[in-house]
Amino acid sequence: MSLSSKELSYIKDFLSWEILMAKKCSHYASQEVDPNFKGIFNSTGQVHQQNYLKVLNYLQQQTQQQAQQGGMVQ
Repeated sequence: MSLSSKELSYIKDFLSWEILMAKKCSHYASQEVDPNFKGIFNSTGQVHQQNYLKVLNYLQQQTQQQAQQGGMVQ
């Protein structure tokens, strides 16, 4: 599967948003005094971090497969 430059741009934006949200949630959790909200921010941050890692791992796998097949990501 080959991705267009526009698709790669969308994915790059998505990854940026996910990592930004993970960082913001971590920051908010460190500032929060209520343990319930602290837990919510921590778990939400972990979800964003997992989303980031899943997409990144998928892209890395696709890149490796294309390299093995002799193709390139456009």
